[in-house]
Amino acid sequence: MSTKNLNIPDLGEVEDAEVIEVCVNVGERVDSEDSVVIIESDKAAMDIPASISGKILSIKVSVGDKVNSGTPFLEIEVDEAIVPMEEEDSSIETETNKQQDKTQPAQAPLSDSINQNTSKVNISNSSSVYAGPAVRKLAREFGIQLSLVNPSGPKGRIQKEDLHRFVKGRLSDKANFQFQFTQPEINYSKWGLTEEQKLTKFQKSSLSNLHTSWINIPHVTQHDECDLSLLMDLRDKLNKKHKSKISPLAFISKITAILLYDFPLLNSSLDHNLENIIVKKYVNLGIAVDTPEGLIVPNIKNIENKSISVISKEIKILAESAKTRKLKLSDLKGASFTISSLGAIGGKFFTPIINPPEVAILGLSKTFPKIIPENKGFKTRDFLPLSLSYDHRVINGVYAVQFTSQLGEALSDVKLIEKSFK
Repeated sequence: MSTKNLNIPDLGEVEDAEVIEVCVNVGERVDSEDSVVIIESDKAAMDIPASISGKILSIKVSVGDKVNSGTPFLEIEVDEAIVPMEEEDSSIETETNKQQDKTQPAQAPLSDSINQNTSKVNISNSSSVYAGPAVRKLAREFGIQLSLVNPSGPKGRIQKEDLHRFVKGRLSDKANFQFQFTQPEINYSKWGLTEEQKLTKFQKSSLSNLHTSWINIPHVTQHDECDLSLLMDLRDKLNKKHKSKISPLAFISKITAILLYDFPLLNSSLDHNLENIIVKKYVNLGIAVDTPEGLIVPNIKNIENKSISVISKEIKILAESAKTRKLKLSDLKGASFTISSLGAIGGKFFTPIINPPEVAILGLSKTFPKIIPENKGFKTRDFLPLSLSYDHRVINGVYAVQFTSQLGEALSDVKLIEKSFK
């Protein structure tokens, strides 16, 4: 028998997550997949499992504590002497942190630092950034995005001196200043009663992300509409035949994923140097979910390989998890294209905002009846409003129109829909 001290695993971009629940007690035995604590970030709640089986000797965190990647949270008695990868990495990082002052190379010239900083990758997933908790905290205080900083420490580790050099470089070159969010300071109570409601952590994060996307990406939105009558009729027949209740969104999601292989630019991203387009050979489809805290966008991995019925089940699971703050971190990462649907609410066309590093997002509004000519008479059909927002640096208008037009045709392809159902 051996005793192991376990740390919080890599949380990626999550910082200062709050412990909202402790699921076990000292003295209990747990399996490797059993949840020990639940932590909450600005986007979702996450279960932290034990990662190894054994008897709990002590729990090092309590409800309300703030934790980060590498925070000690559990002491456990185990049979095996194998150290979990997360703990091993954490111990290496700690040892490196102790020795970094001795191994730090000479600092690069300031002018070189500025040039290198401005060309660094703009990564939303900071799990690829190698930095200790103290450096991450200082970066937050400075308002620095770590993915923009040129590391000088061992194995590409970012040190405090790198942050200081980065700030000096930005201060010496005003042209490199990033956009600052501003709002006029006004005393609105002069005109009547007011009430101040504090933004939640999630709302603050959304505010920054949406504003940054709108400023950095040249958005263009292509509005179109397609006849959805055949799909709606076929959906009713398939639901009745298979005794299921599958929403139109599952059908549209599957057909969209298939069509993206014919329009690979819509399923791509620009690289950090804005010199190459990275075309993805998979489709991880983000589905925007409305929650009490705001819009959350989990994604279905490799949706192109799943049937409509399976997709429908996954949409329901993700939507419920989002509304109850039980999404996993992996559910929120890796999306390559997003659908935002207002079909259950109403409206007719809107301008969805792109979720970087994606280059496009498809907005769906509520179907509406439309009278169209047929032979010598008229008939009423159900039409679906489509709103495709795209990054004009990657996609041109012709490409976007071709996609929405072919999507309309594909949504009326009975053979394709029936083939994709099961």
